[in-house]
Amino acid sequence: MGVLAVVLAIAVNQWHDYTEWQRLRFGTVQVATDLREAQERARAERRQYTVTFSNGSAAYAIVGPGYSENAEMPAGVTSTATQTVYFSAFGKPVTSGGAPTSYTIGVRNPKGTGTISITQAGGITYTEP
Repeated sequence: MGVLAVVLAIAVNQWHDYTEWQRLRFGTVQVATDLREAQERARAERRQYTVTFSNGSAAYAIVGPGYSENAEMPAGVTSTATQTVYFSAFGKPVTSGGAPTSYTIGVRNPKGTGTISITQAGGITYTEP
């Protein structure tokens, strides 16, 4: 019984680590996908869209003319910084003043940090821990 208890304790710990890593992975992919959606909406509608993140929060907002969506990352996954991403009417990342720029968005949980990058040309990529 003692050996079984030890094996079970190890298995539960490994399962917890695996689920935390999967949540971080899913959160990273989810944010990248939502950024691509905002970018495509900006292009299709020829209007500016924004995606706003708050440091330490799992919630973020996607906003455009006549459109607003409140999204949330998986449990335990949060943003690493307060940041607003702006997409021009042509889907290019810009500053609030309209100048071309690039962005890096971080998401984290106890297992690590995922990163989503948006290039000045509009390419969106992500890296997982």
